[in-house]
Amino acid sequence: MKRERGLYKRIGDRILEDFGELLEGEMLPGERTLAEKYSVKRSTIQYALGKLAEKGLVVRIRGKGTYLRKSSKGVLNISDDALKGTAELIRSYGVKIKNVVLVSGTVTGNRFLESKLGLQSGEPVFALHRVRYGNNEPLIIEYTYLPKKYFPGIEGIDFRMVPLSDFMRSRGRRPEKYNIKFRFVKLFPKEARYLELPVDAPAFIFEMTGFDSGGHIVEYTENYVRSDKTEFSITTKL
Repeated sequence: MKRERGLYKRIGDRILEDFGELLEGEMLPGERTLAEKYSVKRSTIQYALGKLAEKGLVVRIRGKGTYLRKSSKGVLNISDDALKGTAELIRSYGVKIKNVVLVSGTVTGNRFLESKLGLQSGEPVFALHRVRYGNNEPLIIEYTYLPKKYFPGIEGIDFRMVPLSDFMRSRGRRPEKYNIKFRFVKLFPKEARYLELPVDAPAFIFEMTGFDSGGHIVEYTENYVRSDKTEFSITTKL
């Protein structure tokens, strides 16, 4: 076992040495390519990359790849793609997630939410308010609203345990596209209390509108994110 740990560390050190000239956020070669380069099994590469991720030296996003990270450990890097899967992003840093549900139930007659979700007057909206914790530290407050007509049985789901994205997928309504607005705000007393920060402390807020494959609005979410624990990056194509 000690010998294996030494091998994983050596491979991890080699990866950082060989690809240290990459810019922050650039993608490392794939696992198969790295396995061939260092003449080891792919499982060895996976374990070595996992250990680097735990140290905050790389970011691993399922289905996309592994990205070099040079920022300070303990700060989450939120990209425009990563916003689609906040929980997966936090887990990629080796952080244990806990969800605390503040509100879960049906709202009717709220013109603001009806407008955001493209609903007719009086159509019911399911509200889900949660605090997302990482290693027992509050990181994000999520105010999520869904058109109830698309999600039968939603009131019987315990979203402390069931990922919202998985439930939406089970109903064939997982968002395929998001429109996202981002701004910097000072926290109001309620949000400051839940995030355990002073009133007027700075935070990021992301307003996200999700569309399913048919172009229907299936989600409106406001995320309040601690700015002292996160950084935001966006990728553009010229």
